[in-house]
Amino acid sequence: MSDQPHSATTRIDVREPEAVRYWTEALGVTEEVLNEAVDHVGSSEEDVRNYIGSNS
Repeated sequence: MSDQPHSATTRIDVREPEAVRYWTEALGVTEEVLNEAVDHVGSSEEDVRNYIGSNS
């Protein structure tokens, strides 16, 4: 698995299966939760992390 960059400008592409696998593992969430977060706040890693943290 390749390392994904971690910064405020990192975008999570839920259309890419490899990215979905990486981010669900990295964030400890299901694909459904990841998709919900991206639907609500967009694809910014920082925003997705904040959304997941505030809804757990």
